[in-house]
Amino acid sequence: MMALGLPFLGLSRLWLSSLLVMVSSTAFAQQSLIVADDGTRGLSFRNQTGRIVTFVCPSTLNLNQGIWGTDVYLDESAVCKAAVHAGVLARGTTGQVTIVMGGPAESFQGTERNGVTSASSGPWSSTYSFVPNTQAGQIDWYTTYDRVPDDFHTPITVLCPPKGNADTSAWGTDVYSASSPICVAAVHAGLITLDAGGRVTVTLQPKQETFVASVRNGITTRSWTGWNYGAYPQPYKVTPGAAIVTAPGSADSRARTIRLSGFTASGTAVPVVPRTIQLNGFTAAGTATPVAPRTITMPGWTATGGPP
Repeated sequence: MMALGLPFLGLSRLWLSSLLVMVSSTAFAQQSLIVADDGTRGLSFRNQTGRIVTFVCPSTLNLNQGIWGTDVYLDESAVCKAAVHAGVLARGTTGQVTIVMGGPAESFQGTERNGVTSASSGPWSSTYSFVPNTQAGQIDWYTTYDRVPDDFHTPITVLCPPKGNADTSAWGTDVYSASSPICVAAVHAGLITLDAGGRVTVTLQPKQETFVASVRNGITTRSWTGWNYGAYPQPYKVTPGAAIVTAPGSADSRARTIRLSGFTASGTAVPVVPRTIQLNGFTAAGTATPVAPRTITMPGWTATGGPP
């Protein structure tokens, strides 16, 4: 336990790991807010390996929370502090960070980076690492834009999963209050459906005095008037999910899978036996015959390797 530095004296690592698995699989299974706080950690998404999650880290966060690892972090690590350590967030600024959940790791190496020190640790069952913000984080159907700082105006593209529900209230039409679930507002705006979900982009808007109720696409929103309630909530707008644009010749950040008969998604043969991929104009050794430039064309890919 001393290697972890967690305040659970007298408990074994195995017992603590089991406890955290039980907690993360129940109360912490989903994302309620886009904005992070001092206690936002990756463990909330344990057992969701491969899930991409987006947060907004406020400039005012306390960075005294613990983190373990370098580049790959133990899931107990505070996300915003780890983002500063990893160099994807500047200290004292508000910014978006995106993580992808990973599986177990045998060890975590502590280092000092960007004025932040991480600790070392032994084996742990769940990890996360940072990915480019161009990858849309998957939110949940009650995730809201509440508490996002007024100084953050960068559009964020997120992914609403399929098979959603509209059990929570939303306020407004076209422009929605920050406490309105993003995915529900997107259905109301006609951008996605409850059944299919989809990508949407969220942008903060100037504050306004009223939010108008309406019925659209099977969603009934509520009205809100400032003079009745006092303080004005922060509004946001949802638009179609932004396309990912890359410079010519650069790698596209979206995942692609090239499928070849007899191979699994991980690239291994099924069953595991030697395979030969034959392409016209190439020998078994992989060289062209005669030796001359060749282009391998895959559907959905350009000659430079980027998406069309």
